[in-house]
Amino acid sequence: MSITADASGREILPATVVPEHYTLELTPDLESFTFDGIVHADVKIVHATSTIVVNAYELDIKAARVQLTRIKTEATLPASSITYDDKLQQATLHFDQELPADAQARVTIEFQGIHNDKMAGFYRSSYADPDGTKKYCVTTFLCPTDARRCLPCWDEPALKATFDVILNVQKDLSALSNMNIVSEDAHPTLASHKTVKFARTPVMSTYLLALAVGDFEYIQAKTAPNCPALPNQVTVRIYTTRGLSNQGKFALGCAVRILEYFSAVFGEPYPLPKMDMMAVPDFSAGAMENWGLVTYRTAAILFDDKKSTALAKERVAGIVSHELAHQWFGNLVTMQWWNELWLNEGFATFVGTLAIARHLFPEWDSFVAFVGNDMARALTLDAMRSSHPIEVPVKSPAEISQIFDAISYSKGASVIRMLSSWLTEDVFLAGVRKYIQRLKYRNAATTDLWAALSEASGMDVGEFMTLWTQKVGYPVITAERQGNAVTVKQARFLSTGDATADEDETVWWCPLAPYVGGEPTNSASVVLKQKEGTFALPAKPTAVPVDFYKLNLDQANFYRVQYAAADLARLGEAVEHGLVPTADRVGLVSDVFALAAAGYSSTVDALALLSHFKGEQEYIVLEAIAAKLSQVKTVWAMEPEPVADQLAALQRSIFAPTAHAMGWEYPDGESHLDGLKRQLAIGQAGMAGDKELVAQAKARFARFIQGDTHAIHPNLRGAVYAIVLRHSSVSPAAKGGEPHSAELEAVKAIWENESTPMDQRLAALGALGHVQDSTLLAGLLEYAMDESKVRPQDVMYPLRSVAANARAGGRALAWKFVQQRWDELYARYQQSLSLLAHCVAIAGDFASAEFAETEVEGFFAGKDTKAVDRALMQTLEKIRAQAAWLERDRAPVQAWLAENVQN
Repeated sequence: MSITADASGREILPATVVPEHYTLELTPDLESFTFDGIVHADVKIVHATSTIVVNAYELDIKAARVQLTRIKTEATLPASSITYDDKLQQATLHFDQELPADAQARVTIEFQGIHNDKMAGFYRSSYADPDGTKKYCVTTFLCPTDARRCLPCWDEPALKATFDVILNVQKDLSALSNMNIVSEDAHPTLASHKTVKFARTPVMSTYLLALAVGDFEYIQAKTAPNCPALPNQVTVRIYTTRGLSNQGKFALGCAVRILEYFSAVFGEPYPLPKMDMMAVPDFSAGAMENWGLVTYRTAAILFDDKKSTALAKERVAGIVSHELAHQWFGNLVTMQWWNELWLNEGFATFVGTLAIARHLFPEWDSFVAFVGNDMARALTLDAMRSSHPIEVPVKSPAEISQIFDAISYSKGASVIRMLSSWLTEDVFLAGVRKYIQRLKYRNAATTDLWAALSEASGMDVGEFMTLWTQKVGYPVITAERQGNAVTVKQARFLSTGDATADEDETVWWCPLAPYVGGEPTNSASVVLKQKEGTFALPAKPTAVPVDFYKLNLDQANFYRVQYAAADLARLGEAVEHGLVPTADRVGLVSDVFALAAAGYSSTVDALALLSHFKGEQEYIVLEAIAAKLSQVKTVWAMEPEPVADQLAALQRSIFAPTAHAMGWEYPDGESHLDGLKRQLAIGQAGMAGDKELVAQAKARFARFIQGDTHAIHPNLRGAVYAIVLRHSSVSPAAKGGEPHSAELEAVKAIWENESTPMDQRLAALGALGHVQDSTLLAGLLEYAMDESKVRPQDVMYPLRSVAANARAGGRALAWKFVQQRWDELYARYQQSLSLLAHCVAIAGDFASAEFAETEVEGFFAGKDTKAVDRALMQTLEKIRAQAAWLERDRAPVQAWLAENVQN
C-alpha cells in the first residue's frame, strides 16, 4: 500500500521514486479545448517497488510504461493497471514485477487533458481581436499544485527536475515556454502544425513550468552588453494579444533595469538567456513568476502613458519587480515545502520594494508607502485570532492555497524589513548573497536563511527571529514617560483587545528604535526582550520646540505602540511642528485607530488626533488618514443620518482644502506623489459631498462622455465616475419598468469599451456600485455575473463597490446575492480560491454579532467550506470585532461629532 502522508500529515507522494528529468510533448487543440500529451520522466528508483505514484488531476491517462535504463536488457514493462485517487489527486501505475532499488528508469505516460476555463492548469483564455473577432489562447497557471492538471508529475516543490518541452501547434500561432526555442520544424504528420522545441530548463519545481500558445505579438529589449553583474545579455520581451504590445513599453523598461539590479545586489546573474513576460486576458491572480516566462493579468503589466493612471504605473512597476525578484527567491532557491512559502513571497515583496525604492523610482518613497500598505495589511490580519504564523503547517492543496495571504506576503516582508533595519541593509544583503550562493538550484528552509545572515552579521539571528516566524501575532507596546525615563510593556495585540493569559505567552524581541525631538537615539542598545522594561531618553535638542519622543523610528518594526495620554498629546504637537518623519506619521495614524477599534483606547481620541494633521501635505499620510476614516464610516454606516453627515463633513474638512488648492489641472513637471495627492483629495472631498467639487465633476463628466477627453485627466477619471454616480439623481421607474441612470449607463459604456486601457476600464467597473438606487444595485450584481460583460476574474470590482454602498442598501444586497448564488460562485471559483474567499469576505463590512451568528454562520452551516475556512473564520471575527467597537464607542463618537464637526 502506498504511503501518501508523512508524519506531519502532509499529502505527499511516496518517497520510492524521484524524478530527475521530464521530456514533455503536448499538442493543444484550441477548438476542442483538449490537449494530447506524452511525458517521459527519467527517475531514480529509491526503494524497490511495483507501483509508481504520480500526481494527476483531470487528466485521462491512456497508457503507461516503465523502462529500466543503464542495465543490459533495458526491459520495458507496461502498466498492468492504473488507479486514481481523486481526493489526493494521484494516479498509481501498477506493474507486474518489482522495480529494483537504486535503478534508473524512464517512465512514459500518454494522456489527454482539458483546456478548462477556470484559470487553473493548462487553461484557455478568450479575448476579442482588434477587428472584434473572438479568439482563444491557452496558457498555464500551475501554482501551487496544478502542474498535475498539465502532466502526470511529482508535483511537490522539493522534487525538482529539468524539463525538455516540445509543443505541436498550428503554424500561424506562437508557442512559448520557460526557455528559448531551439528548433521549429514542420510536424511530421499534422500538415497544419509545426513542432517547437525549447532548450532544457535548469532544475526547477513543477509549479514553475510555463506554456503559452496563441496569436501573440511582442516588443523586446536587451540588458546592457557591458553590465558587470550580468555578463550574458538577456533578451526581454513583452507578449500580448494583437494590438496591445505598445502598452508594454513601461514594463519592458522596468524589467531590463530590475534584472540588472538584482543580478548585482544578489551577486548572482540571472541565469536564463531570455525573460518573457506575457499579458493574459483571463488570470486569477496578479501575476505568476514562472522561470523565464512570467504571466500577468493585463492590468498588472500594460500601461498607456497617455491614458493610464499614476497608480497603474506604480502597480505595474511593483508587480514586475516582485515577479522578477522571484527569479532568485522561489525559482533559483525554492522553499522545501509550502509551510515556508514566506521565503518566496515575503522576500519577493521586500526586495521588490527595495528595487523600486533604491533603483527605479526613489522619488516614490516606496518604503514609506510600504508602511501604509503592506505593513498595514499584515498588522490588520495578524491581529486576529484566526491568523496564522508565517511558518504554518499545511497539508493539502486547499490549505496551501489559503496561505497566499497578507501573512506570507506582507508580514513576511515586514519582518524581513525589520531584520534588515536592525542588521543594516548592507549586512543583510551580504547574508542574502551567502544564502543564494549556498542554496541555488536547491531547496531551502528558514533555518538556512538564519544561518547565512548569522554568518554575515556575527549575530545569532535565529535566536531573536524564530519567534517572529513561528508564532502567531505581534505585541502592542505600552509606553509612558516620567521625566527622562520611559517604561514599556509588551502584550499580544488582538483586534478584540481581550487576549487571555494563554494567548499572551510569547515574549517578543522588539527593537524600540526611539527618537527624541526628531533625532534618533542609540537605538541598537534599546531592545525590549522581556515583558516590561525601562530605558532612559537623552535630553531634547535645545532648538526643538516640543519635548516629545516616539518609538519605532521609520516604522521599521512589527508592533503597535500605545502612548500615555500626555505623551500622545506631545506627539500630536510634534506633528503640527513638522518634527515627525513621514513614515512615523503614517504609523501613528495606523496605531491610534487600530487601538481604538480594538478597545485599548477611544475612537474619540483617534478622531481628535486628526486635528494635528490639518496641514498635512504628504500623499502617503493623507492616504492613511483616508483609509482609517473609511474604516470608521464603514462601521458607523447605518447610524442615524446626522452621524453620517458629520463624518462626511469631517472628511471634507481634511481633504477639501487640498483639493481646492491643487485644482483639476496637472501642471508639467508635477511630481508623482503630488499627482496622487490631487487624485486622493478630489476623490475624498468629492465623495464626501463638497458642492463645488461635485459640480465640477458633473460638468467635466458631461463633456468627457461627449468626446472631450481633455475634460478629465486620466488620473482623476475613476474618482469622477464615483463622485458623479454618488451624487446624481436616478430617474424613477416608469410604469412596469425600472429606474434609470444616464450616468450609470455612460460609465458602463466606458467599462465595455475594449479599446480603453484596462486600468481605466477597471476604474469604471469599480465605480458602478456608487449609484444611489437599490434596484439598480441589484441589477449591477446580475450584470457582474454575465460573462459576456464581466470576466469572472473581475467580478469582485462591482461586488465590492456595491457592498460598500451601505446606505443605499448595497451591503445587504451584496450579501443576499452571495447567499443566493453561492453554488454558482463556488462552481466558478473553486479552482481560484482567492476569488472565492473574496465572496465570503463580502459579509465582513457588517457590524452586528447577531448577524455573524444567524446570517453568516447559519448560512455556511452544513456547507463544504474547507477551501475557504480561513476566510470564513476571519470574516466572522471581523464582524464581531466591529460590532463590539460600535457598541462601545457609539455614544462618545456621536457626542464628539456633534460638538466638534460642523456640517
